[in-house]
Amino acid sequence: MGKRVDLLKDDVKKTFIKYLIPSIAGMIGLSLNILFDTIFVGRGVGSNGLAALNIVIPIFNVFSSVALLLGIGGATAVSVSMGKKEYDRVNKIFTTSILINILIGLIITIFSVVFINKLCYGLGATEEIFSMVKSYLGVIVWFSWGFLMANTLAIFVRNDKNPKLAMWSMLAGNMANVIFDYIFIFILGWGMKGAAIATTMSPVVTIVLLSTHFIRGNNTLRITGDNLKIDIEILKRIFKNGFPSFIMEMSNGLIIFAFNMVIGNLIGSIGVSSYSIIANISLICVAIFNGIAQAIQPIISINYGAQQYDRAKKALKLGVITAFSFGVVFYGIGFLFPELIVSLFSRGNDKLTSITVNGIGIYFIAFLFMGSNISMVSYFQSIESSKSSTLVSMCRGIIFVLISLLVLPKVFGINGVWATIPISELASIVVAIMCVKKTDMEIEKESSYSLN
Repeated sequence: MGKRVDLLKDDVKKTFIKYLIPSIAGMIGLSLNILFDTIFVGRGVGSNGLAALNIVIPIFNVFSSVALLLGIGGATAVSVSMGKKEYDRVNKIFTTSILINILIGLIITIFSVVFINKLCYGLGATEEIFSMVKSYLGVIVWFSWGFLMANTLAIFVRNDKNPKLAMWSMLAGNMANVIFDYIFIFILGWGMKGAAIATTMSPVVTIVLLSTHFIRGNNTLRITGDNLKIDIEILKRIFKNGFPSFIMEMSNGLIIFAFNMVIGNLIGSIGVSSYSIIANISLICVAIFNGIAQAIQPIISINYGAQQYDRAKKALKLGVITAFSFGVVFYGIGFLFPELIVSLFSRGNDKLTSITVNGIGIYFIAFLFMGSNISMVSYFQSIESSKSSTLVSMCRGIIFVLISLLVLPKVFGINGVWATIPISELASIVVAIMCVKKTDMEIEKESSYSLN
C-alpha cells in the first residue's frame, strides 16, 4: 500500500482513510498496555493495586511525550522538506531524531534507577501502596529506552508510507502484553511486578517488527554515517515542531498527578481508584484522537510544503469531523453504559462503582470537544506554526485545567474535579478556532504574495 500512495496527488479523503485505521491502531498500543494492566491488576491485586498503578501512569506520559517530541517533530520536518523537495535534509532529520531518542532514553533510565524511591514518593505514593508502586515502576524504568524508541519509530515508519506495518507492530506488542499479563498475574501470581514485566514485552516486540521496514529495504528514510553528527538547526526545528505534542502528553501526566492529589484529599484512596478507571478509559479515547491527528499530519505537511493549501485544509476538516464523531460515540457509551465500564475493572465494590459512574457522566462530556482540539493542534504542527500549536496545547493541557482544578472543587467538591476537563476543552476549542482563522488569513496572504 505504501508504495502506491501519492500524498500530493491521490484523493485526500481516500488517502486519509488509508492512514486513519493504521494510525489509530498504532496509537492505541501504549494506552491499551496500561488499560489491560489496570484490568488485570484490578481483578488480580485489588483496589490498592489500581491506586498504585494510577500513581505510576505519569511515567508513561513522560515516555510518550519525549517520543512524540522527536517523532512528530521529526516526521513533520521530514514531510515538509519532502514537499519542498529538500531531499538532502530528510535523512539528517531522521538520524538526529533517532540519536537524541537513544540519548534521552538512557538518561531517563539511569536517573530513574538511581532515584527510584524518591521517584515513587514524588509521583504521590503513600506508605500504604509504596511497595506496589516500587514493584511496578522498578521494572518499567529499565525499559525507558524501549518505550521511547517504539513510539518514535512507529511515527517515522508510518510517515515513510508504511502505516500498516506501524499498526501491526504496535498491535502485536500489545497482544504480547495481554498474554503475559494473564500468565504473570493469574497463573504465576507475580502481582504488580508481573504486570510491569508483561508491559515491557510490548515495546520490545514492536521495535523488532518495525525494524523489518529497514531490514527489507522498504524505507526511504535511513541512518547514514555522514549524518551522525547532530545538526543544531535541525534539532531546533524538530523540538519546535514537536513541542506542542510534548506539552499535551506531559500535561496528561501532570493532570493525573494533580487529580490524584486533589481527589485523594477530598475522598481518599477510593477516589484515586475511581479516577484510575476513568483515566484509563480516557487514555484509549485520547489515543484514538491522536491517531486521527497523526493520520492527517503527513497529508497536511507534504501538501503545505508543496503549497497545495486547499488539500491541507481539506485534510484538517476530515480530521475534525472524524474526531467529533468519535467524541459523540465515546460520550454516548459513557452516558448509556457507565456500570458496564466500571465492571471491567472492579466487581463487588458498590462505593467505588457509585463514585466512578458519577464521574463518567460528567468527565466524558470532554470528549465532545477534545478530539477537535487535538486535530487542530496537529494542523498547526503539520504546517510548522509552532506559536498557534503551543498556545492551544498550553491552554487545554495546563492553563485552563489548573485554573479549573483550583476553583471548581472548592465550589462543587468531587463533581468540580470531574468537570475540570470538559470546561477546559470547551474553552480551548474557542482559542483553537480563532487560531485556525488567523492562520488561514496568513496563508491566503502568503499565497497571494507568491502569485504576484
